[in-house]
Amino acid sequence: MIEKENEVKSCVVSLKELVCGDIINGSNIFDKAFSLNIPDYQRPYAWGIEQVKILLKDISEQIDKNQNKQDVEKQKYLLGSLILHTENTEKKFNIVDGQQRLTTLALILRVLCENNQEKCTCKIGNFLGEVNYSHNESKYHIKENYEYIKAYFESYDKKDKFLKFLLNNIEFICVLAPSVDDAFLFFDSANSKGKGLKSYDLIKAFHLHSLEKNQDSMLGYYAMKFENLAKDERKITILFDELLAPARAWLKHKSINANDIKAYEEFCKEFFSDKFLYSKEDLGILSSFANGVDFFEYLFKYNEFFDKLSNNALYQELDEIYYTGFIYNKYIYAIAVMIYFSKFPNGNSDYFLALLARAAFSLRVYRPSIYRATQRDYALEFLEKVYFVSFEEELEQNLLDFIAIKNEEERKSDQGYNGGKKWYLDIVQKKFYENQHIQKHIVMENENGK
Repeated sequence: MIEKENEVKSCVVSLKELVCGDIINGSNIFDKAFSLNIPDYQRPYAWGIEQVKILLKDISEQIDKNQNKQDVEKQKYLLGSLILHTENTEKKFNIVDGQQRLTTLALILRVLCENNQEKCTCKIGNFLGEVNYSHNESKYHIKENYEYIKAYFESYDKKDKFLKFLLNNIEFICVLAPSVDDAFLFFDSANSKGKGLKSYDLIKAFHLHSLEKNQDSMLGYYAMKFENLAKDERKITILFDELLAPARAWLKHKSINANDIKAYEEFCKEFFSDKFLYSKEDLGILSSFANGVDFFEYLFKYNEFFDKLSNNALYQELDEIYYTGFIYNKYIYAIAVMIYFSKFPNGNSDYFLALLARAAFSLRVYRPSIYRATQRDYALEFLEKVYFVSFEEELEQNLLDFIAIKNEEERKSDQGYNGGKKWYLDIVQKKFYENQHIQKHIVMENENGK
């Protein structure tokens, strides 16, 4: 029986574990011998043939890509998250999110098991067979998709391999809530003020699951270290959602706003896309990493960089200023500094942190309003000038050239959006900037000459 706790939990499970109703890897958030159910309040099963085609194509390509690898069992295909909630004390879990994918997988399993019963133990061929699909729309799509899947496999010569991959290699991050209210709270958390499971919870569950399989001795160490970091919820949220995930997206030239970037997809789902190629080369903030140890070491390294920046006197003074929109510049600055620390651990950090600040905060001088799209466009332009360098001299020249261009933008701005007030780089460490010969922002004077 599941303990009655007002806590949303998560774990990683394979499709086989869900189908057989038995969590083989020993998760302590499921009972043994459980079952899944689609409650009456759920929307209809609405996937059409096009979505089924995409899923079958993705799985087939994953199988083909891994067919020559001896460790094919370790090549997992993450199919997103499932949100479930319990019903009283029964060993039954209602599906709040995941119905479309699970129903489609159930249809695929049924087709693959129709003439292959010896390979379909437990209830593989009858997964979700006890579920009552009451909507007419659901019944229509189930029949249509079943016929398409059946036709798809008629000439498919690797059915056994497909079935094996489906059961053993497909995984989900399973979010388990103690009540339907908690489940919908998490489901709607992106658009509500409620406290749902955060992206870092899913990321932690995914990579700790990998440690459970491959590095048992390190599991406790990394779990404890991650939990210590997660005690500061604001900090770890900023680290994932505002710094690391956006930095990786923008340096890959993805024109996407920070609040639309899914950290979970950047740090988990990417491993199973066709575009992911693991490299042992140190690419700094863009480094790829295998599941588990590599990821945690990456995270803790950049957390140390963030701490180092937070303890810097210039950053602390800038951090005390709360102009509207200033926060977006600060995030760009923090990303740039972490890239710098990674590339030049023994560099002239005092000088370059000041130079990076001059470049990063120029946007706030000549733009009266800073939005997410403004932040994105500036970051796409600015961060590559920091990342794609090999020497400090090259970085310095890039920044000086960038500042010179932005200096003209500041000059053209009407009143510098200052209302006559001296700007922050005139306020913070003024003597330091003068001594380093770093050009100050151009600030318009008000009518009183102040």
